[in-house]
Amino acid sequence: MKELEKTKRISISAVLFLLVVVISLLTFRKPQYSFTNNTAKTLEFIGNKSYILSMSEFEQIKDQASVIIDVRSNFDFSKGHIDKAINIPLSQLLDKNSIDLLKGASMQNPAIIYGKTPEEANAAFMLLYQLGNENLKLLSVTTYYDNKQFHIKNIEIGKAKVNYASTMEKAKVQPIKKIVLKPAPIPVKKKVVVKPKKKKKMPEGGC
Repeated sequence: MKELEKTKRISISAVLFLLVVVISLLTFRKPQYSFTNNTAKTLEFIGNKSYILSMSEFEQIKDQASVIIDVRSNFDFSKGHIDKAINIPLSQLLDKNSIDLLKGASMQNPAIIYGKTPEEANAAFMLLYQLGNENLKLLSVTTYYDNKQFHIKNIEIGKAKVNYASTMEKAKVQPIKKIVLKPAPIPVKKKVVVKPKKKKKMPEGGC
């Protein structure tokens, strides 16, 4: 009797397990997007830095660009932006409409991406490139406001602000001289001699 009950429990557990597996397979959804450019190809692509545009280079090809993408927030975009740019905030980059727009836009002429900083634009650039959008350019600028006016400043990516090689050359560590520490002299305590007090003599004489 006990063996029969044990067999029934095992059978019920097996059936429940199979049901869980079947339900999981039926409800499983494939990722909406997948990377088409692997890490090796991405590293090879970004190694030559041909995708980076300076402000002067942008001025020469801006009329040929298929679309200029501003990845800043809607608020920043509303305060000022590059002429003819469209706003796709970084948080909305994977929306279906954004992906479809970018795929269609970068078929012939490059799509140019910029943001508040080159780092912000680069995050969007890398994501779109790995998703298969290869006809992209990154505008190496920083944007800011001064007296309520929109300004763009060119940033040279890859050029260090400090010449670290010469700085390290000047700061070469000199050989450390051996310092011999002498023990501090132990102070000698002076012996204090206590002299007994002399008793005062009683005054002589009387009445």
